[in-house]
Amino acid sequence: MKKIDYGIKVSKRGYSVIDLDQERNGDPAKGSHMAYALSLPYLYGARTQIKRYQLAASALKQRPSGAVLECIHEISTLFEDLCTVSKYSEKCGNTHNLHGLWTDVRNHIRHDIREELDKEDDKRKNQREDRLKLNPKLQMSIGFSPELIKVGETEIEISQISSYLDWADKKISEVLNKAREAGQIK
Repeated sequence: MKKIDYGIKVSKRGYSVIDLDQERNGDPAKGSHMAYALSLPYLYGARTQIKRYQLAASALKQRPSGAVLECIHEISTLFEDLCTVSKYSEKCGNTHNLHGLWTDVRNHIRHDIREELDKEDDKRKNQREDRLKLNPKLQMSIGFSPELIKVGETEIEISQISSYLDWADKKISEVLNKAREAGQIK
């Protein structure tokens, strides 16, 4: 068997990851540092996806069809990562006015295009249509440029996404630094 040198282990509530036979002291429900630590891969992933998206969008003039398909893939992954970061942030008590937008765009990309296969109720779809200012006669409406993603009539600047990630990174750092100071992580 090959040796694995790197990875991650997260214990379930009430157990110590260092010694699984030893129960943890304190209230296991307290620990937003764990939720934030688990959000870090998705925050880093979102930053990577921005670069990948911009690379794909820069090829739109040379290879329109292929680049559009690449852009769809890259923003699908980007908004999945953004939603994950936002969910962890909300669980830790930090909300941002863009959290709803991330979810709406994610669901438009991942659900609306396959209406016949999706069992989501029409009320939620119609509310998303309204919020994103989608044309109700279109199944999907997304536009791309290296600096901008347009979903329906809603424009999302890449700088807006980067600014959100900076906000989330700051919140995560604050919580993780406090946890280090308290000896909860090292």
